Amino acid sequence: MSQVNVNPPAGGGPVYDDGGSHAAAAGMNLLAVVLVVAVIVVIAVVAWGAYAGHWFGGGTNYSTTGGGNTTVNVSAPARPATSAPANSTGATISAAPRSS
Repeated sequence: MSQVNVNPPAGGGPVYDDGGSHAAAAGMNLLAVVLVVAVIVVIAVVAWGAYAGHWFGGGTNYSTTGGGNTTVNVSAPARPATSAPANSTGATISAAPRSS
């Protein structure tokens, strides 16, 4: 079996830096990430408002136009002229008036 040396090197143990510079750098990095995420959220909200929410006048405002202007033109064909039916002899049959 070989031997494994687990003792620290001759220069001493591990070196710890408690000056706070690493914590300050981590705080600045966190602030940068938060700012980038906030800018992305603002851009997403403005994009949604521009396209889906019609913030910049892209849509119809139904509250001021009363539902829009719709014109419907209805034209019916003229009623064909009717004549009294003819019997087999060609004479016109007229209906007798009803008595009440």
